[in-house]
Amino acid sequence: MFDAEPWLALRAQATPPLHVSELVTTEEDRREFLRGATMLRFFGSRAMRGREPKSQQLLVVDMLAAGQPRNAVLLPRRSSKSTTLIAIGLGRAEAREDYRVAILTMTTGKAGRSRFMKDVAPALERSGVDCKIVRAAGQERVEFPDSGGMVAWLSTMDDLRGEAFDMIILDESGEPDPQKVEDTLAAALPTLDTRPGAQIVVAGTAGKYRVGNLLWDWLVLGRAGRAAILEYAMPETAQDEELDDWETVEPLILAAHPGIGTLTTLDAVRGNWETLPRRVFAAEYGGLFGDEGGTVNLFDPLKWARTGLDGALPAPPERFSFAFASHPDGIAVSMVAAWRDDDGRAVPLLVDSVDGIDKAAPILLKFARKYRVPLVYDAGNQVNLLLVEKLNQANPRPKLEPRAFMEVKKAASLVVEEVDRENVRHWREQVLLNESIHRTMKRKSGDRGWLLGRDPKRPDDDVTPSEAWALAQLHFDTTRPKAKARGRVAA
Repeated sequence: MFDAEPWLALRAQATPPLHVSELVTTEEDRREFLRGATMLRFFGSRAMRGREPKSQQLLVVDMLAAGQPRNAVLLPRRSSKSTTLIAIGLGRAEAREDYRVAILTMTTGKAGRSRFMKDVAPALERSGVDCKIVRAAGQERVEFPDSGGMVAWLSTMDDLRGEAFDMIILDESGEPDPQKVEDTLAAALPTLDTRPGAQIVVAGTAGKYRVGNLLWDWLVLGRAGRAAILEYAMPETAQDEELDDWETVEPLILAAHPGIGTLTTLDAVRGNWETLPRRVFAAEYGGLFGDEGGTVNLFDPLKWARTGLDGALPAPPERFSFAFASHPDGIAVSMVAAWRDDDGRAVPLLVDSVDGIDKAAPILLKFARKYRVPLVYDAGNQVNLLLVEKLNQANPRPKLEPRAFMEVKKAASLVVEEVDRENVRHWREQVLLNESIHRTMKRKSGDRGWLLGRDPKRPDDDVTPSEAWALAQLHFDTTRPKAKARGRVAA
């Protein structure tokens, strides 16, 4: 374990994270973590029975070894998140001269003190390590006389003020309200200014909300390459119906929880799934943040931009699907063709966008008659139904394919996932489609369910191109091609 080869071999056994930044392994960091693991008795001759370092713990060590000042760790319950960070802090404080570590639990100081008294202090006493354990209320800490290093469990954010630290661990950072986050960072960040190589780590499980959530904000920074990150979570596209059936939950949780099989069991996790409210289970064990208190942009703007192409709009291939979507106030109707290219990438083409159903009906009729494609639409949209009434008055009537609620949800998940995987090709010239993508928010539907929607504070935003694309793309993906194509569309 002290050498790179066995260390990397164990690390490679970890469940692949959803996101991870640069990993660096050094002899110094390996030894410090293993020394901390010895203190907490999950490594070495005095280790507790059945306890040993786990592969995901090595990922945390090597993420921090990269030396980024800002770091974010999202791990589910029962995966040794806090234990790993404490071991790193203890090992560094013993090995590095005058190295000072602060651990603040962002829920309550009482929770941090309880962890120190029940788990850390007893393990240190039995490990035989030369250190001083201070248990006085509000002063809980471990001091190392040889190095002058220290690990302190803080009770409140006020304990940060006026101090200097080399490492600050903000545990349970997915829970506190935005004001507490703001006050804590204002107290914490200046304490690192005078310590070269200082690091701050925000860690925890997913919270009820995103806007103003410390852990969520730093995970976003990590995904953009502006912070170090280790994130275990289900994909953001997970919907209510997937979490309501264990057959669909099981593969999601196995991919999101690195502790299954070593620190917990699949049966234990299933028991929690059967007992806990879905929202709580999704956050604690699936790493899925809630939407409480704010709206959430669905499409990653950087990924959308990277998948854009310059040049003139193309003519779609012989096989494509077509859908229309109406603004709930009837102020816009968008019509989108969708297909996949030879590499399997989703391709949206905004054929037209008009203001109002009176203008839309003749365009849709002309399109349907010329190319003999069905017109796909959301049957739950009342404006769509008014438009359908107009279309049904035509002779001959166009072929209409309504889509029910569950299919609309599935369509939303499909296109969001395709953009997230950067498995899309679109043309930058499609300004209305680009604007729609950037304006599309997550519209809540049930506990974990969601649809494409607009910011409720901006009800006139037009996201109908996104909605039409989703339905057209799902139709293309789930419809068998005809033996003979019927025509082509001019861009």
